[in-house]
Amino acid sequence: MAKSPLSPVSIDEQLATFNPSKNERYDPGNIIILYDARTFTTENNKFSPLQHYYTSALTRLGWPSLFTPDVPPAHLRIIWYTHVGNQGTRDFPIYKADAVKEMYDSLAAEGFRPMILGWSAENPYPMIGGVVPEKPKEKPKVRVATSWSGTVSGHASPGTPHDRVVAIIAEEERKEAKKREEEVRLAEKARGIDGAV
Repeated sequence: MAKSPLSPVSIDEQLATFNPSKNERYDPGNIIILYDARTFTTENNKFSPLQHYYTSALTRLGWPSLFTPDVPPAHLRIIWYTHVGNQGTRDFPIYKADAVKEMYDSLAAEGFRPMILGWSAENPYPMIGGVVPEKPKEKPKVRVATSWSGTVSGHASPGTPHDRVVAIIAEEERKEAKKREEEVRLAEKARGIDGAV
């Protein structure tokens, strides 16, 4: 019996029919330099001539370093050099591309020679030919079930059923106390009339 294409398929059946040789792997492209300010110098620069030559040569070649960096897919890496030549790096998810660009701009203004690395197929900067990435979807809010039964049955007041029963008992006791008070008043009034005669 053939299954219709609309019938649900279990996860086990999907895993059993999965063939990795027929399905394409995700290809993020090549690691590229998206922004580069390694050649900018300031008066605080304490690079040795060798470090200056090294960073200038890498910039002219368009290489981030002599070795291929290990930037994970869907991430950006910002790399900067201190005034004495030490290197700092930090990875960010691709949806934080605007924050990474702001950090790049502030580091470049302070003379830290930053650069941003990313994948060629995941360029998040439209000003240099990329596409703005989508933010991750937020988890849906948990919906609390509400019922009209309390409103319809006259129990719209907040509280637990116990609170409502206690309120009903207190109301009945108040009515009984008022009734007894009225009876006592009438009895005293009747005694006053009887004693006056």
